[in-house]
Amino acid sequence: MKIRMDTFPIGSSYYPPFHDPEDWERDLSNMKRAGLNTIRTAELLASWDYIEPKRGHPEWGWLDRIFELANSYDLRIVLGTGSCNPPIWMLTDYPDLQRISREGVAYPTNTMWGWACVNNPGLRGELSRYLTLLLERYSEHPTLSCWQLDNQIGHSTPFTGAEHAHPRRYGYYCYCRHCAAGFREWVRAKYGDIDTLNTAWSWDPTHYRYHDWSQIEPPRSLPAEWGNGTAWLDFRCFIHDSLTDYLIFQHQLIKRFDGMQLTMHNLYDCLRPDLGARNEPNHWDVGGVPDIIGHDIYPSENNFQKDPPHSSWFLDFAYSVAHHNNRTMWIPELESGPLGGFSAGPNFSTTALDIKRFNLACLGHGAKALLYQGYRDWNCIPLHWGGLVDFHGEPTERFHAAAEVNRVVAEHQDFFLDAQPVQAQVALYHTHENVIAIDGQANERFLYGALRGAHTALWQKGYAIQFVEPRFIGSQTADYQVILLPFVMHMPGEHAEKLRDFVTRGGSVIGFAKLAHLDEKGWAWSDRPGAGLTDLFGARETRLEVVREADSATAIETEATNPLFAGIPTETVQGYWHRQTFERSDDAEVLARFVDGAPAILRRRIGRGQAILVATHLDIAAWEHRDPSAIQLLANLVALCGARPDVVLSGKDQHYVDHHLDAHLLVHQDSWAVIINNEGASEASFTVTVPAATTASSAVELFSGEEIAIEQNGGARFTLRLAATDGAIVMLKRG
Repeated sequence: MKIRMDTFPIGSSYYPPFHDPEDWERDLSNMKRAGLNTIRTAELLASWDYIEPKRGHPEWGWLDRIFELANSYDLRIVLGTGSCNPPIWMLTDYPDLQRISREGVAYPTNTMWGWACVNNPGLRGELSRYLTLLLERYSEHPTLSCWQLDNQIGHSTPFTGAEHAHPRRYGYYCYCRHCAAGFREWVRAKYGDIDTLNTAWSWDPTHYRYHDWSQIEPPRSLPAEWGNGTAWLDFRCFIHDSLTDYLIFQHQLIKRFDGMQLTMHNLYDCLRPDLGARNEPNHWDVGGVPDIIGHDIYPSENNFQKDPPHSSWFLDFAYSVAHHNNRTMWIPELESGPLGGFSAGPNFSTTALDIKRFNLACLGHGAKALLYQGYRDWNCIPLHWGGLVDFHGEPTERFHAAAEVNRVVAEHQDFFLDAQPVQAQVALYHTHENVIAIDGQANERFLYGALRGAHTALWQKGYAIQFVEPRFIGSQTADYQVILLPFVMHMPGEHAEKLRDFVTRGGSVIGFAKLAHLDEKGWAWSDRPGAGLTDLFGARETRLEVVREADSATAIETEATNPLFAGIPTETVQGYWHRQTFERSDDAEVLARFVDGAPAILRRRIGRGQAILVATHLDIAAWEHRDPSAIQLLANLVALCGARPDVVLSGKDQHYVDHHLDAHLLVHQDSWAVIINNEGASEASFTVTVPAATTASSAVELFSGEEIAIEQNGGARFTLRLAATDGAIVMLKRG
């Protein structure tokens, strides 16, 4: 169920023990002056170890004082459970608390959070005791807003002992005795009997035959290292379930104490299969655990200036996780100052306009809380992690920019609390099992490129984009016209059935090379596309080849008279890497051909629906080649399926408009907010058309208060000028 707060939470992380107690009241007073209304604390920095430095002897002084001050300034507090970084005294009582790498090395303490194993019973017992103390003391305090469960669960740096054969040295996962025992129980529950497991884990040359569950150990080799692919997939899914269960444990403990308490968790590092997926949880699972699901975003970490769609790609996924789980989305950590680089940094010097645009990007994606990380710089963390104010607590230009955003949000609070992003017509298919399968084969860069290519193509053309996991296909939250399948290799039969049902009901799917190559075990399907999708697409693979260099073998020939190639000036559109040859059914039509005449794009109609199959990686080509023709062809395929852009931007310099302007649409009743960022280094003048706003008759830019002339021509239309690196919110209303 979505949670609507009485006021729009907008605030910052704040850790009092790191600052002079004489400054606390001044800091909170300045927060209030800037329009901040929420403090987030005790989740990681100044957390469990600062509250209970010795077991059974909590020191409440600083936290009590902050609760008192917050109450006096009418600020709310998001309080952390502290579960991500237990106090060091626990190692004395629980010497096996640390995670153990696959090389048998203990994860170091006095380092990044997440060093303790979530399956350690000692950790859970102590956390239950500690969290009960927090609940007893603060659950009825009028300034408590909600509880943050853990912190970016699963996010950690790798750790390793001796060098391992694979250069990436998978050191994210725990191999301690508690995880080994838990994994045995997990596979026993999944397979039921040892013979079924033996069949599923068939793998040469390491084709062991187990006769007792006690012989089962977590796999230490990736499939890319000739490890057992099915065992690896099972182990990674077990790790996902363990992380989710750790949050469920905390959520349920809080709810049993008082069912009226609210919980929130902050995810991070979504959609980065190119980084090996790290130890990240299953976002789709975690998204359904707390009352509120958050995602932390630091746009400059991903060089948003050189890659303008990146923030949207991150936030589109974050919103999709919340949307499909019927949860409210928060931004618990938003970049607030110069960031990263340690002695060589900062990697990026965050400006006032950056602060404005970061906020607008989050609002445009439906965020219902904006919390900076953090309010004030820390002397003890000199890695560059800047705040809104400086080391002395004095306001910076970023502080004043935040205050201006806060003013606009407060003046239109009900709209921003109730409005939602327009329902996307297009979704990108995503499962963590597909990430695991591809990552284990060390080809995760392909998946990243496929997802980014498909997303960037649609972003440039003004589409609202969501992601969808198979369990949600067919639900009310997945009312899409078309679902794209970027490099989807892992395809269980039940997931394929969801896609068939979607097409039968009138939807369209677009697949690419190597679609549905693997089954639920990670085995190859005998016919491909697998899972019965040969019938859906009317095509069965007869040949698969790799074309490592861009040449005519994967080049799709364009035809001037074919509407599929509208807007494409080139004679060919380059594919990428794989090329498939298909035996096709009589009702599978050829929409396009490779330059040698072989079918390149096939379509099979099923009632009002259709299944389109591209015989190369057009999705990856759009990213790897940065090819405008590949981007346009992807957009044309989506348009062929009946989807239309939600916000259309046009200008004299259309290339600049397509590549640097980021526009999103919020809707509530008879009001629409068009939120636009200029991520480029030049001023931009352009026209905005909102096809859905057919009844809008007035427009005003919320920061300046300027009224904007509007006309109805295929929807609400107006012109706008944006300075370089600036943003705007244009509110459209009826009557």
